[in-house]
Amino acid sequence: MVRVLLRLVVSSVVVVVTVVSLAAIAIWRELTQDLPAVTELLDYRPPTATRVLASDGTPIGEFYVERRYLVPIAQVPTQVRLAFLAAEDAEFYRHPGIDVTAIARAMIANVRRGEIAQGASTITQQVVKQLLLSPERSIERKSKELILALQLEAKLTKDEIFYLYLNHIYFGAGTYGISAASHAFFDVEPGSLSLAQAALLAGLPQAPSRYDPRRHPEAARRRQRYVLDRMLAANFITPVEHAEARDEPIAISSRSRVSYDAAPWYVQHVRTLLEQEYGSAFATLGLQVRTAVDLEMQAAAEEALREGVRTIERGLGTRRRIRRLPANRIDEFLEHQGARRPREGRQQAVVTTVKAKEILVRTPWEVGVVPRNDAGEKHADPYRSGDVVSVDSVGRGDDGVTRFAIEPEPQLEGALIALDPESGEVKALVGGVDFHRSQFNRAVQARRQPGSAFKPLVYAAALDQGYTATTMVEDAPISLPDGRGGEWTPKNFDDKYMGRVPLRTALVKSLNTVSVRLALDVGIDALRDHLRLFGFPTEFPRHLSLALGSSEVTLLDLTRAYAVFATLGRRFDPVVVTSVTDSNGYPSAFRGSHPRFERVMNPGTAYVVSDMMQGVIESGTGREAKKLGRPAAGKTGTTNDSMDAWFVGFTPDLVVGVWVGFDAERSLGSYTGGRAATPIWTAFMNRALEGRPVREFGKPDDVTIVRVDAATGLLAVPGRSSRMQAFIAGTEPTRPAPQPTLELESVADIRVGEPDVDEDSRAARP
Repeated sequence: MVRVLLRLVVSSVVVVVTVVSLAAIAIWRELTQDLPAVTELLDYRPPTATRVLASDGTPIGEFYVERRYLVPIAQVPTQVRLAFLAAEDAEFYRHPGIDVTAIARAMIANVRRGEIAQGASTITQQVVKQLLLSPERSIERKSKELILALQLEAKLTKDEIFYLYLNHIYFGAGTYGISAASHAFFDVEPGSLSLAQAALLAGLPQAPSRYDPRRHPEAARRRQRYVLDRMLAANFITPVEHAEARDEPIAISSRSRVSYDAAPWYVQHVRTLLEQEYGSAFATLGLQVRTAVDLEMQAAAEEALREGVRTIERGLGTRRRIRRLPANRIDEFLEHQGARRPREGRQQAVVTTVKAKEILVRTPWEVGVVPRNDAGEKHADPYRSGDVVSVDSVGRGDDGVTRFAIEPEPQLEGALIALDPESGEVKALVGGVDFHRSQFNRAVQARRQPGSAFKPLVYAAALDQGYTATTMVEDAPISLPDGRGGEWTPKNFDDKYMGRVPLRTALVKSLNTVSVRLALDVGIDALRDHLRLFGFPTEFPRHLSLALGSSEVTLLDLTRAYAVFATLGRRFDPVVVTSVTDSNGYPSAFRGSHPRFERVMNPGTAYVVSDMMQGVIESGTGREAKKLGRPAAGKTGTTNDSMDAWFVGFTPDLVVGVWVGFDAERSLGSYTGGRAATPIWTAFMNRALEGRPVREFGKPDDVTIVRVDAATGLLAVPGRSSRMQAFIAGTEPTRPAPQPTLELESVADIRVGEPDVDEDSRAARP
């Protein structure tokens, strides 16, 4: 009987063991058959932020889906690593991927509290969960996590696993990884973190929103002290280090880094180029993009444009009250303004109190005072509480309160671009007055009529057809068929005509009828062929008004065209991005990152046109640029009804274009290219070239300089007005001018001189 019972027991045990084994095998197969391969982590390539740098290496922008910068584990200081180990897994370097003791301790604690109050996931398990599994909470997912953790430990070293953890975890505020978190919260590299800062960051991954130091500073501080206590308990730090870190003040950096406001238009254009090169994935590739922007020039360009537009606005009498808010909308409005605008510079404020001698205004950051004499107030329409106005700080009073002046709200816009003719690089690019108000980039996106600023390109075509700067041309009324059964009659700005004048004088005086006659003589198709050499991206229509700048171009394209003159006939594609490196630091090919110059014009032609454009500055519509005090050439442009004002000019060092106008169709009134755009150009050039030696334009070998008679363009003779003039060798005059007579001299002075008073001509399209 005993033997039977024994056999029965043994058989039962065998059956149970067999069933359990089979069940275990089945469960194991079920758990492991769909497991992701841990070998995927051997080639870890997470979405990484692409950063944009200025020419000197200063960060000026970044693009990301997940704000993350990969950092090698060797570049993370020991105390930073210890802070994370103390917070998450102090036994990390001693367990095989799972911590059985911690699991048991957590189970006991959770049973006692009747809820899941304590976890036991190791750093290895967290890496597996974040990179290989879903975030669901289930026994199956947890079982797979344990299996994968053991497999991962067999494939990677502890440092390699820790590297994955530190670079992948989420810290809140849109930041992923230790490097991005260090920059976002403290604006430093991980290697510069203090112990107190490291402890605060180490406490964030458990609950990034709950411990956000910006929104919940006290909770973040408590979590930081918990991490420090854990570090002390684990003997990672000494009691002295613990006490010093607990007492160290913590300063969280601003959400927006100031340097990222340094060149917003430039960075926006870089983004467009990156999208063209890499597609939408460019923001996940971890690229480091070095650009050509010179931050000092960029700042000078933004200031010159802003101040120039402000001066014009004052002259135009632009409105000062922007809108009126009800009392219950003021706080919301100011909070919104504070989130989207920097504190520096012009900002929008709300009138809170109107007193006899002053007006109190509130900005997103402070309450200030506007003296009534700085308010630009109209007696018929006084300010009231709730009025939104645009203000600029003018200093602080003796009471420490900021004094503001109310400025016209910007409606007028402008753009500026600066090219280096030697390197082909874009040194500054400004697409509008206020990037926070409008991100439309008027320097590269807006297509406007250039007016007379287009004429030098037409004159170059005439020179290539045999004209010279002293060829006598006819300035007289002209009427031509408009193609619709009527007539087109282009007119000069003042509706006055000078008769026969040298070609140089016609450009200096910006005579419309001469430009049209040149287009007729050159031929419209030949002129269109000639314009292709400047690299415009689109074909121009077969309209004679093309000679007056009626076809729309961008500021970048027209400035690039002028660069052909500045480089003595060489065209180049402007360089914005100078180099790109990938996430591993290796150079990455990028189209357009190296200058490519192509000879498209005879050097002599380019020099002669430049020489004539120097006359525009010396005595024509660009006289304001004469204040620069160094050799410069350029041309103004103003379109019909003063809708657009231009000045594009250059020195041997820089080629700069400026446009001013309204986005909508609205006149600038009496402001022409000479009054609106040229002062901005001059102000920028003065700052950009400050400290540089004065350089003369280089003269090519095929150009000769001859003294000619101002009235006839023939060789100068004593007793008559004359000037030095450039000619392509072999085209200079050989006959002397007539001997002077009182009558002839007086006619020359009246008819063909280059007087101090002239205005720019307008484009007129039939």
